[in-house]
Amino acid sequence: MNKILLSAAILTIAACGAAPARAQQTPPPYKISFYGHIKTDFAYDTKGVAGDDYTQYVATERSLDRDFRASARGTRLGLDLSDGDKVSGKVEADFLGLSENAETTSAGGPTTDLRLRHAYVSFRAGKFQVLAGQTWHLLPLELSGTNNEFALGYSGALWYRAPQLRLTYAASERLSFAAAAVRPTRKLTDAEGTASGLPQAQAQAQLKLGKARLTLMGAYGQWRNTATMQRGEVQLADFGYSVPLTPALTLNGQVWTGQNLYDFLGGIGNMGYGSAEAKASGGFANLQIKPAGRFSYNIAYGVDNPVNSRLTAGSRTRNATLLANAACQVYERVGVTLEAARQVTEYKLAAGYEDRENLHYQLSFKFPF
Repeated sequence: MNKILLSAAILTIAACGAAPARAQQTPPPYKISFYGHIKTDFAYDTKGVAGDDYTQYVATERSLDRDFRASARGTRLGLDLSDGDKVSGKVEADFLGLSENAETTSAGGPTTDLRLRHAYVSFRAGKFQVLAGQTWHLLPLELSGTNNEFALGYSGALWYRAPQLRLTYAASERLSFAAAAVRPTRKLTDAEGTASGLPQAQAQAQLKLGKARLTLMGAYGQWRNTATMQRGEVQLADFGYSVPLTPALTLNGQVWTGQNLYDFLGGIGNMGYGSAEAKASGGFANLQIKPAGRFSYNIAYGVDNPVNSRLTAGSRTRNATLLANAACQVYERVGVTLEAARQVTEYKLAAGYEDRENLHYQLSFKFPF
């Protein structure tokens, strides 16, 4: 028995010693780069808001509902993979998938879940590129310079990510076209979008003129009410722009119109079926100021404006946000941003309309790596 154990130990040591040598002789076929950032936010709201750290819209005007929050859930981790030529991939996650319910509380408190942001593989063949996996919608990827993680969603900025199959054609260095079949709801479970039995169709055309970028996007899909079986159409036309005005000033934003825009953080989340489909229009403009030095600034205004006549009493009928922030690079790597925002949400009531207003202040620290 002792001889058998001794022989096994010798073979194990030999195998462990040989394994690194074999690994060194065979270089990995893909280049892998690790990236991310550590982000901590401190926020104060003078009134009650929906979305907690997200700051989606004003829920109440009661001063008793004011909140102070501190969170590091915006911390992000990612991997980029590439063969250096035709094949690439990405996996990226943050910690904004919060689970807080009776089960987690009884087990010792709420937990912060890892949330998948991107996970896809893409490959190129000449002027064509195929992508399969989860990434941004084909919306114009124009966002305001806010440091709030909801990024002016429900206030004029359309954005989100979804699993999809995408084909992109680069007609030239300046002009590209893309089309995608996309999961038809941002809900993670089977719900009204997937119940339609159809993917959502998206298309995009993008033109680059020097450093300026113009993007036109359209989407069409269906939802089905799982209780009444009524269908609701998702429709969207979205124009995005980014135009450098001077070396230190850049203006960017979106202008859009459509209906049933829950998937894109539009229509303030309103959805409808049949004659009650929730139509909305909106957009935002952001002025980025980056003079020489360690400081930069953003001033942005966005509005999401559903059609009031299609909404029932108690619905949100308008949501507008005006914000300004200043950022400073500290010790070359660490960024500190202070932001102030005024948000006004209009509600449709049985006796008329009511505005609810909130002031939001946020201090953020970010360390990218």
